[in-house]
Amino acid sequence: MSELKNHMEVVVRQALEDYLSKNKISCTCELCQGDIMALALNNLPPRYYASSQGEILTKMKSQEATALVLVMGEITRAAQLISASPSHPIG
Repeated sequence: MSELKNHMEVVVRQALEDYLSKNKISCTCELCQGDIMALALNNLPPRYYASSQGEILTKMKSQEATALVLVMGEITRAAQLISASPSHPIG
């Protein structure tokens, strides 16, 4: 059996990098970035694939404008929530 992969993780990671390059939040440590990704991924549909063909089809689908807008909306919402209340003290 092939290893299942969730392409949405790649899309969300890239969207988070794009977001952080253009927006300032209270903390950008690994923990906060992980929290932002987890929160966004929990609110987005997964895009699993197990084969090369599935990966290509999944990548094509994830590049549609509506999918990108949905991802960026979730990243923005998650970044604002985590920035307002990080899971560690800011100091």
